[in-house]
Amino acid sequence: MSFYAFGLTPNHTNDMPRIHAAAWADKRRRLHIARTMFRLRFGDVSVEQKSIAELRGMEGIRVRQVYADLGREHGVGWRARSYDTRSWEMSDDINQAISTANASFYALVSAVICSLGYLPSLGFIHDAGTTPFVFDVADLYKQETTQPASFMSVKEDRKCDRERVRRILKQLIEERRILQRMPKDLAALFGTEEAFPVSAEGRPPSAIR
Repeated sequence: MSFYAFGLTPNHTNDMPRIHAAAWADKRRRLHIARTMFRLRFGDVSVEQKSIAELRGMEGIRVRQVYADLGREHGVGWRARSYDTRSWEMSDDINQAISTANASFYALVSAVICSLGYLPSLGFIHDAGTTPFVFDVADLYKQETTQPASFMSVKEDRKCDRERVRRILKQLIEERRILQRMPKDLAALFGTEEAFPVSAEGRPPSAIR
């Protein structure tokens, strides 16, 4: 699964890009959305007084714990998240499986975000690179998709098989109804009606708040 490019068409509205940009440009709303994203993932902690930098630190701790728990659950040896994009073979099999699942999921999330009119380059928790909002949105669902898919794949066969990883990931995405949930979750984040990949004659989102 890959995502290479997205072209703008003249019959699409610019409602969602304006809503996204307005929320990102407002420091209070940007922090509110970042906190909401974190709360959606880890609902058992208080984030109301946390800065974005503190949220990133908390995220790192939580994700490391998730990986450790999955390793124990599936009987897969786990040391740490470690990979080098320039040297695939230097990673162990579980890290290769995680990278495979993440790459495929990022492509899917990119397609959804672009088709709905959101801006991949304006993230709320992530801010580096060209697609920080893709990482923000993907992180909302990794704990029920890419992370278990990776460990389930390596449990099935200790060698990383990319096709098997993608097959299990696809199954989890379908079972968890990620494609049905994502547009609704994004609309809730921005306080709009649910966006659809339609032309200017379609239903517009509500006014910018």
